[in-house]
Amino acid sequence: MSKALPMIVKFEVKKDKIDFVKNELIKILEPTRKEIGCLRYDLHQDIDNPSIFMFYEIWETVDAWKAHDTQKHILDFKIAIEDSVDKISFNKLTLI
Repeated sequence: MSKALPMIVKFEVKKDKIDFVKNELIKILEPTRKEIGCLRYDLHQDIDNPSIFMFYEIWETVDAWKAHDTQKHILDFKIAIEDSVDKISFNKLTLI
């Protein structure tokens, strides 16, 4: 059995695109939560800097996470936000 993959995905959004990106992020919540292998998919917004959004995700396997990136709702999302985000970072985690 493969080990679960918790991760944090951080979006640093252009100040004038905060509401737009937030709406786009909200749109992908439910379809992603229904994906095979998605154990947790929670969206957060930084209290002190509202231009920062973070997903806390847990995937059943690395393959499930990789499959997530090929889903239509994610591909459409990436196109929609491409000029609205300054940086996206990924932190793959291990439970201690």
